Amino acid sequence: MARAKKAAAKKKTAARKKTTVKAPALPKSVTNAESKFKLQEKAVTQAEKKVDQAQVKLDRHKKKTDAETAKLGKLRTELSAKRDKAKGGGTAAAKRAVDGAKGRMNTQRLKLQDTRGEGKLVRAEIQAAKKVVAREKKKLRTAQRNLTTKMREYERKLAKKAKAEQKKAEQKAKRLASKAKKAATAKTASNKKAAKKKAARTTTARKAGAKKATKAKSTPRKAAARKATAKKSAAKSKSGAARSSVKKAPARKAATRKAPRKSSAAKRAPAKAPASSESTSN
Repeated sequence: MARAKKAAAKKKTAARKKTTVKAPALPKSVTNAESKFKLQEKAVTQAEKKVDQAQVKLDRHKKKTDAETAKLGKLRTELSAKRDKAKGGGTAAAKRAVDGAKGRMNTQRLKLQDTRGEGKLVRAEIQAAKKVVAREKKKLRTAQRNLTTKMREYERKLAKKAKAEQKKAEQKAKRLASKAKKAATAKTASNKKAAKKKAARTTTARKAGAKKATKAKSTPRKAAARKATAKKSAAKSKSGAARSSVKKAPARKAATRKAPRKSSAAKRAPAKAPASSESTSN
């Protein structure tokens, strides 16, 4: 139980320590292009924000100018009414009222002019902001192009590397396959050799067994044959001896016959022999 617990704890720690396989780090050129693109995106968003703010400002200013123009219209109607009243009565108070209305109308007109001038400034600000946006967008497009080109180059390099690795792997696999094939052929050859040796051994063993069996079977036959041959040889020897004894006398005769002829000197010698014998007898 304790061992099982320890093994489980080790597995847990190994699982915790196991780090995730990180993707290959991008090259510096790609990271720089990406950072530039992101910065340009931020610049574009900021410029667009400025345009939006200026547009909001212009909308407010339009409302203000509308209010000022309405005030000026009221002052104009008031001035025209007071002028009509002063024409009818012609009193000093009516004249003062007309002058006051005139002054208020003039101030309102100036105020309206100022607001309209501010509106022009806001419109100019919007145009400048729009130009900035267009410029920043152009820069963003160039940054995006740079990023895409860098990414393509990096992907091309990765593809080239992967192709080279695949080629290496294929070559390695081919080498391993050829080695395995050679090993298999060598193994089959060794197996065949061993089988041949085994077959040869079995055949020799079988032959030896067959020889032993045939020997065991043929030994009594051979013994009988030997005995028969011995008897035959004995009989032959006996018959041969008898024949030889019969043939010995003629052989002697033949020997006497075949003796060499005496020479003339030998022929003369027996003539002298009786004389010598006579002398000896005397």
